[in-house]
Amino acid sequence: MTPGDDAAPDATERAAADDGDSRIDPAYYAVDTDASEAEFLAACKLYAREVVDAFGLSADVGRLDWQVSRRAKRRAGQVRYRDDEPEVVVLTWGYFERRGWAAMASTVRHELVHVHLLNEYGDGSHGERFERWAERLDTCVSCELFTTPEWWVVCEDCDAALARYRESKLVRRVDEYRCGECGGDLRLADGDTRVEAGDE
Repeated sequence: MTPGDDAAPDATERAAADDGDSRIDPAYYAVDTDASEAEFLAACKLYAREVVDAFGLSADVGRLDWQVSRRAKRRAGQVRYRDDEPEVVVLTWGYFERRGWAAMASTVRHELVHVHLLNEYGDGSHGERFERWAERLDTCVSCELFTTPEWWVVCEDCDAALARYRESKLVRRVDEYRCGECGGDLRLADGDTRVEAGDE
């Protein structure tokens, strides 16, 4: 694809990706949760190089700074960038501990899509381009919850729910806000209450 081309990958690119798919086995690079951060990042970078090569992504794994976050609770990974230039890939240790290597390998693919789209289009979003590439690389568009939030802000009318991990203004003054989906009244629920109800 040429820069600025929004079209889906053509047949040649799909065939190349299919060939790449058969060569890439995330399990080959797997590490256990008893690995050190250095071992974990080494495995992630080796796997990332294989994915980049197989799918023709415009990501230079060696030029990116790879880091581990032990604080993140809402995202499995993140690409930090400045002026549309990707600089850092951050991977969340808690997500790796709770979901394992296969989920983390998917996260590496997800972040590589971000790097590629930033390089090619200056696009760091989860828009249509991202969705097409995510499907091609068999990764998710958004991260499932992996830690129980302290609170849920729940709509009384449509049952929409927002996870909250800090005591934000919304949490402190929930009665002053309305649901963004339907305009209904909001209430605060304990994080464990929603989990017990099977809503995580």
